[in-house]
Amino acid sequence: MTRREAVAPQWRARLAAAGLTSLGVLLAEKPDAQQLPGRWEALTKPGLGGRERWRWDLDDGGVPTVVFVKRYAQTPLGVQLDRIRRQTATRSRAWWEYRQSERLSAAHIPVPQAVGFVEEMRGAFERRSAVLLARVAGDAFDRVWQRACERDAPVTREPARHDLAVRLGRFVAAFHGTGCCHRDLYLCHVFVDLDLEARHPPEFCLIDLARTFRPRWRRMRWIIKDLSQLDASARQIGAARTDRLRFLLAYLGLQPRAPRVRWYARRIVRKSDGILRRIERKNQMVGPDPPYGYGSE
Repeated sequence: MTRREAVAPQWRARLAAAGLTSLGVLLAEKPDAQQLPGRWEALTKPGLGGRERWRWDLDDGGVPTVVFVKRYAQTPLGVQLDRIRRQTATRSRAWWEYRQSERLSAAHIPVPQAVGFVEEMRGAFERRSAVLLARVAGDAFDRVWQRACERDAPVTREPARHDLAVRLGRFVAAFHGTGCCHRDLYLCHVFVDLDLEARHPPEFCLIDLARTFRPRWRRMRWIIKDLSQLDASARQIGAARTDRLRFLLAYLGLQPRAPRVRWYARRIVRKSDGILRRIERKNQMVGPDPPYGYGSE
């Protein structure tokens, strides 16, 4: 068995000062059951499987700081094989999310700041691992938009609404421009720091990087999947057809009558229709998932 751990240089002294000198303790047992510094809050929701998550509030030199901890254990064989096939055959999912955060940040894509990771591997198979990520500003796009609509905020009206769709389209295009696809690109995984009065431009951040990868084959299939997931979640929060078209035009950088726009739109809508049908069936059986994210809530 091989154990590895690392902490981002800018976080080493900060974690040590907070009392966390080794990340290995995060693998031993639940952090909130240990005598670890700061306040730990378990974040649970259905469908996590072998994953566990905590919010860690710590005193960073007198400045309140929040770090999110995600631990992987008892990983199903299918998930292990997916990692080996599409991401890495030698490292854990925690390492992968930590490394993707570093890579995307270097490409100027706003993502949660990588704090550290620890992993235990047995050959190509992950035994257990944990990753630490810093809190990001804002909240999940779908929750922010619902609150804005309830208040009839200026940002929900033109021209701010138009501007928001265009900026989101360009943000997603920049992410895909790195060669990566997300595979879970719903609006709950796009955080936004949004001024409801529309006085300042929105700032986006992409979270939950654990499933991201760089397709070597059939890249368009994965791009359409990402865009369809966004389209489905946009329809769930009441986005109009015009909003969704503005997003797509900004994403593609094309004019409305360009033939490629219709090609994309047909495929996205067809797949998002299927996604919405599956979500409806799931909600009827188990109910909707509660909110969760890496933001302020």
